[in-house]
Amino acid sequence: MTIDWTQRAWLEWSATHSEAEPKPFIKVESVRPEPLAKIVRLMLRWNIDTRKSFRIVTDSGLILNASALEQVVQDGRFPFPPAVAEAPGASAADHA
Repeated sequence: MTIDWTQRAWLEWSATHSEAEPKPFIKVESVRPEPLAKIVRLMLRWNIDTRKSFRIVTDSGLILNASALEQVVQDGRFPFPPAVAEAPGASAADHA
């Protein structure tokens, strides 16, 4: 399956604490829709436990939950390097 990384995507969140009692996902209104690649890079910064409460949804209907996201990255289908959080006190000049 080919993924269009430029398509519009957004985050959805669920308060599910147990797979035995799943709760519905709701759109995260504080994160505006962005290109799929940007949302994926954002989500890859989070630890796996945090990611499990979220999923990515696109205009075309593609849904990437935490495990699907991991699979896409491991398969090499995500063609961009994951974003790395800046170290405290680091600046762009440090990388030049």
